[in-house]
Amino acid sequence: MRDDRLSRHEQQILDNIEEFGCHITVVTPPDDADEDDESEERFAYSVGFRTTVSQPEVIVFGFSTELSAAVINGVLDMCREGLVLEDWKEVDGLLKGHRCMIREVEPECLIPHYFNSAMWYAEHEGEEMSRAMQIVWPGVDDGLFPWDKDCSDAVRDLQTPLYRTSLNS
Repeated sequence: MRDDRLSRHEQQILDNIEEFGCHITVVTPPDDADEDDESEERFAYSVGFRTTVSQPEVIVFGFSTELSAAVINGVLDMCREGLVLEDWKEVDGLLKGHRCMIREVEPECLIPHYFNSAMWYAEHEGEEMSRAMQIVWPGVDDGLFPWDKDCSDAVRDLQTPLYRTSLNS
């Protein structure tokens, strides 16, 4: 049902959650982005996981729009089949031949820069966005995650760590 108080974008979010179970927001760097600019990040996040599968929203960095959508939709499907998202949860089947790891996003990283539409949606639903999970992927050649000792800089550079990175995490 159309709500005239909502922007077209906001209505699209609600429609996608109703039709598909979630809305995916993709953030890509502008063509003229400066290398040191934080907007250089490429990421995508879900909106509506809490409503559809009673799970936190998810975010993934470094992929194309299509791959980001496939990974987020894959997690949504797995949650519909019973996957519970928790810190350090290993997930197979999102990337061919590689497992991914689910990491809890630190509360101070739940900011509009990373979750603007998800935060709007939570507020729209009369709630506060209090949790999110980051889908972390390994290097294709070595299977190493960003926290692994010999992980490539390229893999690390593409994935902003929104999770706890201390050694005792």
